[in-house]
Amino acid sequence: MKANRVLTVAERVLRQLAHDRRVLVYMLLIPGVAMILFGYSFSGDITGIRTAFIDEDNTDLTASILENLEKDDAFRVTVLPPGEDPEQLLLKGGYQAVIRIPDKFTSLYYAHFAMGVATTAQGTIDLCVDESDPQIASTVAMGLADAIMDLGEGGPVNIETRELYGVEVRFIDSFAPAIMGLVVSLVSTVLTVLSIVREKVDGTFSRVWVSPVRRSEFILGYVVAFGLIALVQSIVVLSIGKLVFDIVINGSIVWAFVSVILFAVGSVGLGTLLSALARTESQAIVSFPLVVLPSVLLSGMMWPIQAIPAVLRPLSYIVPLTYSNRLLRAVMVKGLAPWEEPVGLAGVLVFVVLTIVLASLVLRQSAQEAG
Repeated sequence: MKANRVLTVAERVLRQLAHDRRVLVYMLLIPGVAMILFGYSFSGDITGIRTAFIDEDNTDLTASILENLEKDDAFRVTVLPPGEDPEQLLLKGGYQAVIRIPDKFTSLYYAHFAMGVATTAQGTIDLCVDESDPQIASTVAMGLADAIMDLGEGGPVNIETRELYGVEVRFIDSFAPAIMGLVVSLVSTVLTVLSIVREKVDGTFSRVWVSPVRRSEFILGYVVAFGLIALVQSIVVLSIGKLVFDIVINGSIVWAFVSVILFAVGSVGLGTLLSALARTESQAIVSFPLVVLPSVLLSGMMWPIQAIPAVLRPLSYIVPLTYSNRLLRAVMVKGLAPWEEPVGLAGVLVFVVLTIVLASLVLRQSAQEAG
């Protein structure tokens, strides 16, 4: 082994990279973006949990509990009148937690030490929380415990927590739908980009446009192919999740598959768009972190969006996986139909339509360049 030969090869590689400005930009941009996203994402606390507060006792004591909750940045409290159904508020009202203080709470609280002697009397607070995100549920429980910690002399407060889905939801139960969406999205996007770029490099892409194949047929062919791949991937992920980790699946498996395949269609469109920015496979490969990093860090996959600092939170709402996460968690964990999670479903549909339309325009430009 001779050092001069090694240096010659290294010099050739560096010169090739120096001539490819897009690769150089990605090499400098991606580490900076990664550091910023990781740094900001890990520095945030959960804030703004949408909480309904129902006070059936209406005393100074319960008012102090409400005041303590409102002072806590973790909560965004809305006071509702008695009679509201906590379960419906969580499933369809857009709330993440419902705190209900029943009638006679105050009298039972102070009666615990009646005449200086401890009794069995105990004030009770009903807590109904959306456990599809265990981190949110844990934050609510700790925040409520803090709010009742310094109420004055009286008995302990019993917090009765209702399991909305009939079973305890673990982190893996909330994580599995996000993993399924991420895997399908990445594979569909990556394979689409590499397939189209390879066809550009090989010259087959230009030959497609002088054949009878239309742009819509070209896109539909990719959609069908990767839709089938997405179905197989979904079956694999769900099977492993259920058989190995016993994840909670309260909803329809069919609707889960439909949601995943729909998201895969949008990912194929996204891959087509990214392929327009790459002329070589190297350029295509180095662009993948720009898709992966925001998807993992800003979509609510690893931690709730409400834990993402305010400076980055608006970016979460332009990351497609954010809406796939909402939709799949609603279907799989909450047991809802897709249309009962309108934000998630609308976000995925917009993603599909927007990427397919833009992909069609990109292919038209590519056809003109090939001609």
